[in-house]
Amino acid sequence: MSNHDLIDYWKIKQELTVFLRNEDIFTITIRGVTTSSDTGTFTAASTHTLATNPTLAKNVRSIIVSGSTLTLLDDYSVNYVTGVITFVAAQTGAYTISYDQGSTDKIFPDFPKPELKVSSFPRISVDILDVGTEPGGFGNVNTNNIDFTIVIYATKTKDVSDYLTSIRSSFINERTYLRQQLGIITPMRTGPILTAPNANKGNKIFQQNIDFRGILKYEVV
Repeated sequence: MSNHDLIDYWKIKQELTVFLRNEDIFTITIRGVTTSSDTGTFTAASTHTLATNPTLAKNVRSIIVSGSTLTLLDDYSVNYVTGVITFVAAQTGAYTISYDQGSTDKIFPDFPKPELKVSSFPRISVDILDVGTEPGGFGNVNTNNIDFTIVIYATKTKDVSDYLTSIRSSFINERTYLRQQLGIITPMRTGPILTAPNANKGNKIFQQNIDFRGILKYEVV
């Protein structure tokens, strides 16, 4: 059994958050981050700590080793608390790592606090809605449908709609990008535009959700 066969709830939310950050739904200016490049040469490296402000890393955009682009989870994972990259197989060769770093962000695996100011928006939140599990065959095998929601907050309803459109397009175009955690992703439903109840700031913040389902996520023990 590989280390990403079983469902990891936190990893699902983290990887969805990183995916949205990498898709540039918000610009790096809106997010308050900068894109950095880490270069050098690996010699049978099993791990690597990002060169600049590793504990402030928000998302790794790409890792290229000896001209080949590595694939998230198939080839590496990232600890965003420490800024350490762990490789599935030791890496050798010249490398270039592109990543965003900063002391803040606007895309998170949680929801806005009521005390946030209007200047803290726009914002995107990610969370799991439901995990439906059924037997997936003989033995200890499960097949899962993982429903998750993405909530967009902004001061203008047009901006909310535009961000929602970009998010939907990103998941449709990259429906298997997160296959290790979520299987194959498909859109489910879109909610109405509402005044954000916990951050209304005088009815200045609007929100809308878009929900997706990850299907055919198998757990095999």
